[in-house]
Amino acid sequence: MIGNHIQPDEITFTNILTAISSLGPSELEKVVQIHQQITQRKFDSNVILINSLIKTYTKCGELSKSIKLYNHMIGNNITRDKTTLITILATISSLGPGALEKGKKIHQHITKHKLDTNRAVINSLIQMYNNCGEPNKSIELYDRMIENNIKPNKMNFASILSIISNLGPSALEKGKQIHQQITHR
Repeated sequence: MIGNHIQPDEITFTNILTAISSLGPSELEKVVQIHQQITQRKFDSNVILINSLIKTYTKCGELSKSIKLYNHMIGNNITRDKTTLITILATISSLGPGALEKGKKIHQHITKHKLDTNRAVINSLIQMYNNCGEPNKSIELYDRMIENNIKPNKMNFASILSIISNLGPSALEKGKQIHQQITHR
């Protein structure tokens, strides 16, 4: 494409990153090259493109680069949308307990901007807290979702039941309560 003097645009780069992300860590060098081209062409404020970069770096195992991109968004007042938040929460989740404080900051942003009514965002928060060693916070988020009349979907139920099942016998009553919610939908 470039050899034919056709310059890639944001859509082209997004599609390339989507294709490369499915190939995994072996393509990290290409991702870095594409990221450099994106920066050179001043496309590094495009939220869709940054989301694609975050997701691709995460799939390539470069979690620190994903977080660096997220921080770039914050530092440059680039709007973080639901996709950004879901993607970065997945990255934080994969880092485990050491990333809990980062996850809490993202949660504060979500609450401040009233994005905590979206089931996919809530589910990402539930997963993040559990994977970062705070399963009771996950349950608290689920309960708050119910209190706010946000109807759980299959993913919410699957996530919370998985968390509860790992807590053992002490969570049996909570499991029964959620089972009732499922059967009375």
